[in-house]
Amino acid sequence: MDTVTHGIAGAVFARALAARPGARAALLFGLVAAMLPDLDFLLLSDRLDYLRNHRGWTHSFVYLPLFALGLALAAKVLFRHAPLARLWLFSAVGLATHILFDWITSFGTMFWIPFRRTRYSLDWVFILDPIFTGIVALSLLATGIFRAHGRRIAAAGGATLLLYLGFCAALHARALSTWKRLDAPRPGAPVVALPQFLSPFRWLGLSEHDGELHAAFFDIGPFAKGVEEPVPPMRLTEVLASLSDFYPPPERARIRRYPKPSDSPSLAAARALPEVRTYLDFARFPLAALTLEPDGGASITFQDLRFLPWFTGPWEREKGGRYRRQPFVYRVRLDRSGRPIEKGFVR
Repeated sequence: MDTVTHGIAGAVFARALAARPGARAALLFGLVAAMLPDLDFLLLSDRLDYLRNHRGWTHSFVYLPLFALGLALAAKVLFRHAPLARLWLFSAVGLATHILFDWITSFGTMFWIPFRRTRYSLDWVFILDPIFTGIVALSLLATGIFRAHGRRIAAAGGATLLLYLGFCAALHARALSTWKRLDAPRPGAPVVALPQFLSPFRWLGLSEHDGELHAAFFDIGPFAKGVEEPVPPMRLTEVLASLSDFYPPPERARIRRYPKPSDSPSLAAARALPEVRTYLDFARFPLAALTLEPDGGASITFQDLRFLPWFTGPWEREKGGRYRRQPFVYRVRLDRSGRPIEKGFVR
């Protein structure tokens, strides 16, 4: 979830718990606390460090009471007469909403650090959801306009958001069931349905089979469109207009099959590199591809199929004004003896 939406949601839920004398503190510290966990990016040195540690210790339920206490103590400078316990509660609510609303996305949140580094994700909502943002933004605006009823408005906004998330959870269950029916993965195999950009009805199905990975985009909504040969946008302004072309109804979904490479010394050498291990620890559906080079070396790429959609960011501008997507692909080149001579993200 984006940081601004986190802040707004935290303010709404904290305001729902505050009587009018504490409304200002609830809004302020719910907002600040809900945005605080994403400041961990200031301590991350590069893209691999981001994969290794983002949504880590600042997103941990274990550290939440301590962070909330620190914010509450700082808040006493502005709100000297407010009880410390109330300030702690507002801060704790903001932090908790951040962790929970990251959990419903597909990135993965390590909320038991330092005891476990397991990433948890519910795959209910895409990381940018205008409906989610709209609900909390309108709720926060209404609490400011109708201050006398701010607590009830915030409570109603929070309840509306929870109903929407329940709707997304039900759609996720339906999408996952649909994907299992379409692809028929073996019992116990990794299989997911991942939410997609701008619609709770659009999904990406991923599953693992013996020797290959399967993927398909589909739309379980009443207005599913899709075209036979969708064309990726060449400019950022074309993204929204072409979006629905890539999501047909399930009966017309095209399953893409990606073969896994056979085990080899080159592949094993690449997987043993610390940077590649970091990438693979983060990836949920990693696909490796190996190419032998004329000099006896090898080029190995690793891609997480969660980021297969053509529109997934980040975007960057090319020469001539066009926009293109930076691929989430890590590449290693080995010499003939298996030593790395080049490694890094593909640009």
